[in-house]
Amino acid sequence: MFAIRAHSGLFNLSSRAAAASARRRPVLLRKFIAAANMLAVTGCEVPGQGWEEAAEEIMIPRYSSGGDGRRGRGVAIVWYRNDLRVLDNEALYAAWVSSEAVLPVYCVDPTLFSSTTHYFGFPKTGVLRVQFIIESLGDLKRNLMKRGLNLLIQHGKPEDILPSLAKTYNAHTVYAQKESCSEELSVERAVSKHLGASIQLFSKSQNATRLELLWGCTMYHIDDLPFNCKDLPDVFTQFRKSVESKSVIRNCIKIPTSLGPSPNVVDWGSFSEVTQLGLQPYKVSKGLKFIGGETAALGRVHEYFWKKDMLQMYKETRNGMLGPDYSTKLSPWLASGCLSPRLIYAEVKRYEKERLSNTSTYWVLFELIWRDYFRFLSVKVGNSLFHPGGPRKLTFNWSKDQKLFDAWRNGQTGYPLIDANMKELSTTGFMSNRGRQIVCSFLVRDMGIDWRMGAEWFETYLLDYDPCSNYGNWSYGAGVGNDPREDRYFSIPKQAENYDPEGDFVAYWLPELRAVPKERRHSPGLLGVKPVVPLRHGRRTSKSNNNRSGAANTVLKKNK
Repeated sequence: MFAIRAHSGLFNLSSRAAAASARRRPVLLRKFIAAANMLAVTGCEVPGQGWEEAAEEIMIPRYSSGGDGRRGRGVAIVWYRNDLRVLDNEALYAAWVSSEAVLPVYCVDPTLFSSTTHYFGFPKTGVLRVQFIIESLGDLKRNLMKRGLNLLIQHGKPEDILPSLAKTYNAHTVYAQKESCSEELSVERAVSKHLGASIQLFSKSQNATRLELLWGCTMYHIDDLPFNCKDLPDVFTQFRKSVESKSVIRNCIKIPTSLGPSPNVVDWGSFSEVTQLGLQPYKVSKGLKFIGGETAALGRVHEYFWKKDMLQMYKETRNGMLGPDYSTKLSPWLASGCLSPRLIYAEVKRYEKERLSNTSTYWVLFELIWRDYFRFLSVKVGNSLFHPGGPRKLTFNWSKDQKLFDAWRNGQTGYPLIDANMKELSTTGFMSNRGRQIVCSFLVRDMGIDWRMGAEWFETYLLDYDPCSNYGNWSYGAGVGNDPREDRYFSIPKQAENYDPEGDFVAYWLPELRAVPKERRHSPGLLGVKPVVPLRHGRRTSKSNNNRSGAANTVLKKNK
């Protein structure tokens, strides 16, 4: 196993590697700028050309094995949810080891695909993410078939489907990835309960099928933390320093190239069109088009790390907003489980060994530690992550002004930087990290709108939605998360000057601005939409902020 040990020795380079790196950087910068400019003309797919060959010939063999060690009997079921991959999949490996036959199953759960968000009634899963999941399931099916299995797809609730399958195939265990938020935990409890009830009802002589839940969604395993989750530090930096100095990151589980057989199944089912859910197909015609599936995820890792060699520049470019390569763009595959965070870690360490180690290579791991933190935080704080006062249980009066919110979500605020980011989200299902912070700050600080409205809108649209990261980031941005800085504010003029100084991003998503001089593209109200609120209009966090917080007058109080 590897360990991240703070920063000690992290950036030591051989003189040859350092020299090679220095020679490559101007070329990489030119390619980076060219890619952003090309996007402005055509849009592009992520990953780009050649990803299938890179994944199948380089990445997949690296994380596969010959398959020694199978010693089980009978049938085991793998219940796929947010782990739509073969490689480094603990549930799949455990099922293979413990059985003679493996039945992979995916349930098209109406709770996920046909319901609405908890507070404000937006569609729980928008068409963009549905399409991404469909692509990912198709890829998963193909990858399983290459290893002698198949993927059974059934429409309905897992607590109804899995007990029936367990009875039909006399399965001894249902293996699945452990989740951490209330809705997912509720489904786990229902499945466990129904498995036992089903066996007792149909066969008194048959042993109950077990539900075995395995942790596999973070870079650091929950069992390897230097503290119990209930003692998770309230401040991220304390968490990061603790795990970096005291914990290790486990090796990827190498999955055998042969996993078969599957039991005999008459109808393997299908989920290949959004129309099966009553949705209309949607084509991404502008911006980034992400390709769903593990194969595409591995292709993107190879493309960004090795082919384009952008990893060495990540920290310098990560705050960009236009183009395919200002950041890794791995989050959609991480959220759906098409990609293991441990595999990313392993590739970063290999890159550091074979090419170079610098602040950028470390920063990719830093971002994964943030992702881990939000996952472990959800274990600690439970449903308070979704409450208006957040994990800190603060109370104040949020506005739910529908007219203001509609202007925000439709990109009609009169502020080009806000409107361009919201147009990108609704068109592609993606938004840069910088953009997310800006639109969150505007909704919460300038509009004074309930942060959960923004979080639930993101839940509908984001390709990379997962409840822990989404609500963790929104509560953090709203000042109700685990962060002592309540009044986190992003000034739109300053953000525009720093991250889109020539207005290329806003002109891409608001084409009318192309005819406007670059120095004026961020001016409010240029497109006939008056600014819906003055900047810095929103809730206050203390009396000391009264002079600069606008007209709203909301005081936070700590719940006793």
